[in-house]
Amino acid sequence: MRRTRFLVPVVAALCALAAAAPNATAAPQPSAVPEVGLATPAEEAQLQQQLAESQPVIATYKGEKINLADGWQGAQACSEVPSGEVYCYDSAEEADQAMAALAPATARSSASGATSAKADGQFGPTAWSDCVYGWVCLWEHSDYTGRRLQWTAKGTKQLGDWDFRDKASAGCVKRDQGGVSVYDARTGLPDPYMVLTNGGCYKFSTASYPTGGTFNDKADYITM
Repeated sequence: MRRTRFLVPVVAALCALAAAAPNATAAPQPSAVPEVGLATPAEEAQLQQQLAESQPVIATYKGEKINLADGWQGAQACSEVPSGEVYCYDSAEEADQAMAALAPATARSSASGATSAKADGQFGPTAWSDCVYGWVCLWEHSDYTGRRLQWTAKGTKQLGDWDFRDKASAGCVKRDQGGVSVYDARTGLPDPYMVLTNGGCYKFSTASYPTGGTFNDKADYITM
């Protein structure tokens, strides 16, 4: 009887662990903490040179050409494909479906061990996991909702050209190599930055700003 009394709680504990296993392996909510700091004068000089060379961003939306600096004209998701062309869509789901054809090299691969957003049940216009493998994504709101802007090609992106300056509240980096640096441009003062590492998702509303507060709605340009 003593052995029976001992086995009952052990079996119950094992059953509880088994029941909890699916939750333990489910995709975790994003909670990465970025590195933050202040750019050096040399870094700022190099970045300003790159920004001076930026061109207007002309996107295709509903068959028409629009200058994103003038607004998105109702679009909710814009993507820059590896060729440098930019396309905008009415929803994140529509953008993801189009990108599967326009930028197949960025599609998730089973060899990478990554699962698709749709497969893990997170797919939809408000899901942070919509930022699939191969992309760097920014969202307008800190809960990964609102307008979504994404890139694949490296470079310096002046967010004012994309109608996203001081409007980014969350971001994800889903690439094989390299992270992303996000800067707040300040006249006559060092530019604060945060580094988003590969594989992480970040809420800018909880990312500490070097001089106090958070990085929410402070991003002016990024390097990737």
